[in-house]
Amino acid sequence: MARILIADDHPVVLEGLAGLLTGAGHHIVARCTIGTEVPAATEGSHPDLLLLDLNMPGEDGLQLLRRLPANGSRPFRIVLLTSSITDAQAAEAVRLGVNGLVLKDAAPQVLVECVQAVMAGRRWLDPEVAERILGTRGEQNARTSNCQLSPREKDIVDLVQRGMRNRQIGERLNLTEGTVKVYLHNIYQKMGVTSRTDLAARTRE
Repeated sequence: MARILIADDHPVVLEGLAGLLTGAGHHIVARCTIGTEVPAATEGSHPDLLLLDLNMPGEDGLQLLRRLPANGSRPFRIVLLTSSITDAQAAEAVRLGVNGLVLKDAAPQVLVECVQAVMAGRRWLDPEVAERILGTRGEQNARTSNCQLSPREKDIVDLVQRGMRNRQIGERLNLTEGTVKVYLHNIYQKMGVTSRTDLAARTRE
């Protein structure tokens, strides 16, 4: 269970996020609807994770990332939530040490999986955004060469080797197809590959 602070300027969205995360076993310690409220709220509520909307009045998500403690000294993790993001914004968020990035049109389970991954110490980026900003295969391999696959990721690799597609893998593991895509992206990063063919070849070596 994580202690979570949610910052989103839309009350309906904020309450929906709170209900989703509470239902997943997490504890909502504070809610903010204005960006300028966030620094004081983090100090007062001591969250494990800040779920931060990119576009907020007062200060937006990137402005807050710039002035919150640096990633190495930050006492909480940050997941950025947004309906849209430019390549430049996403690259800056990664450079500023964001731990997760989820698009608002993702399935609810994707956000839950992201929070679980981030709290386990992994970075979780929306696969479409990550594909645009993370660069070449070599750069991905350098970032992730020391990472190990989780048990769920190993299950997915095994099913990929058997020739299953994302929908079939999702049905077998009780995951949404979107969640399988996110898992596969993280696996590609960890193993330094760029496609299912490369993944199958690498795991057979």
